[in-house]
Amino acid sequence: MAHFAHGLDRVGSRFVLVGRPPLGPGIPATVVEYDNEGGAFAMTTHLLSAGHRRIAYVGRMPGLSTSGQRISGFSCAHELLGLAPDPELMLDGHFTRSVGYQLTRELLAGGREFTAVFAATDMVAAGVIQALREGGRRIPDDVAVAGYDDIPVDRDVYPALTTVNVPQEELGRAAVRLALHRDDLPDSQHLVLGTHVVLRDSTRRVR
Repeated sequence: MAHFAHGLDRVGSRFVLVGRPPLGPGIPATVVEYDNEGGAFAMTTHLLSAGHRRIAYVGRMPGLSTSGQRISGFSCAHELLGLAPDPELMLDGHFTRSVGYQLTRELLAGGREFTAVFAATDMVAAGVIQALREGGRRIPDDVAVAGYDDIPVDRDVYPALTTVNVPQEELGRAAVRLALHRDDLPDSQHLVLGTHVVLRDSTRRVR
């Protein structure tokens, strides 16, 4: 990607990265990303403050920057309270509904104790919810479920999904604006937008 960025720059065009970190110093690119780590930190803090101490993380993808940042936020929130995530509750898999479903079935079959699931994405969370229902677990009474991304269908699943909002439209608008006006805004070619937790019905304080 660094090679493409330099090539585009030589012909007067622009390489734009949206939703991912910069390639490194000296790379001519416009970067608009969001606070991936902060969003995961905030969501994990929400679950911990609700009394959850056994939180499964479903959908870790080693080597992927998005996943690495979310895992970092997840871990930092635990460390702030002097806790450590249980490695046996951190499951690797792609960001798909089927992976969420399969990994949650494995959690249940293995008899591992957990009171909450933080799914890497909302699509993973959809699979988690299905597997929990089939396993006889009530959401959120038995297990709280949270996702990440705040995609439109989150309001339609039952119960409505607690998640982290990513400002997708704002990311796109900002990327176009900065790239088109890069000569006028040379110091603004790396922008980080905020994220925030959206509380819905899939999480509840532990009794």
